[in-house]
Amino acid sequence: MNDFSELEPDLMHPAKLPPCFEAFFAQHQRVFLAVATSRLRDRRDAEEAVMEAGLRMHAKWGQMLSHANPMALALKILNGIVCDFYRRQARYHRREHIVATPPDISYLQELRSHEQLDRAMDKLEKIAPIQANCVRLRYLVGLSYDQIAQWLDTTPGAARTNVHHGLQRLRELMEHPVDGGRDT
Repeated sequence: MNDFSELEPDLMHPAKLPPCFEAFFAQHQRVFLAVATSRLRDRRDAEEAVMEAGLRMHAKWGQMLSHANPMALALKILNGIVCDFYRRQARYHRREHIVATPPDISYLQELRSHEQLDRAMDKLEKIAPIQANCVRLRYLVGLSYDQIAQWLDTTPGAARTNVHHGLQRLRELMEHPVDGGRDT
């Protein structure tokens, strides 16, 4: 009989992660994914960004453990990855040859219904990034004020105030767009 084990390639075994990191990442992965999806608007891109953020968190796990608020540091790492995600994709895209089919137009039409909110959130992110983060975590991710306070290293009262003021600014930005009146 043939021994097929000789023909199998040597596969790299998964890295052994510290159990505390695995528990931390598993516990907060849903929130990480919701935050990334709310900003990137594409589930596949968000999953890739979360996995990349997980790699960076693992590399900085010692620093995260010694940080006063590890969740705030994790969110900071995730936000950095999300901000640079499309820039990095464009950089790698120049080196690749596309062989896949173009995206389905229904996906683009679905995103069109979010265009005004996305523009307003982008403006709010530039004007008041803490308010934008609080609104995103409260309404797009579904966290409580206590959880938002923990994630952003602030108090629940400050989180509630930032959500309130952020919603007011969002309403103003959506009712009175500043970009030349294109949205009527």
